[in-house]
Amino acid sequence: MKTTGLFALCFLAFLPFMLASCVTSVDLVEVIQGASDRDRKLLPETEWNKLGIWQRVAEQPATYIPHGYGVSAPRGESDGKWFVDKRDGKRLFVPNSEVGEFSNGVLVGEATKIVGQGSRQYLYTRPGIMVVP
Repeated sequence: MKTTGLFALCFLAFLPFMLASCVTSVDLVEVIQGASDRDRKLLPETEWNKLGIWQRVAEQPATYIPHGYGVSAPRGESDGKWFVDKRDGKRLFVPNSEVGEFSNGVLVGEATKIVGQGSRQYLYTRPGIMVVP
C-alpha cells in the first residue's frame, strides 16, 4: 500500500512536467503571435495616457511632452530622446531630467510602452529552442 501511495505522489509531482512536454512549439508560437497582435493595436489617447503624463503640443504629427516640461523648452538630441510610434506616427519626447514627480526612467518606460517598442517577448519552448514573434 505504501509503494502505491509513493508512486501516486511521484506521478502527481511530475504530471505538470509531462503535460508541458506535450505542448508543441507551434502552439506556443500561436499564443505569442496572438498576444503580439493585441500589443500592436492602437489605443485611444484616453487609454494610453490614463495617468495624464503627456500633453499634446503639436498636431501633425501628433507630438507629446510630459506635463510640467515647458512647451518652449529645448527638445534636441542632447536634451532628451524622441520615441516614435511606427503605427500612427505620434511622437513623445522624454527629457534627460526628471519632470515633476516622474523620473527619466519612468518616462522612458511609459514612452516605450506607448509606442510599442521593446515589447518583443522571448519564450523558450524546449531546451535550445527559442521562439521570437
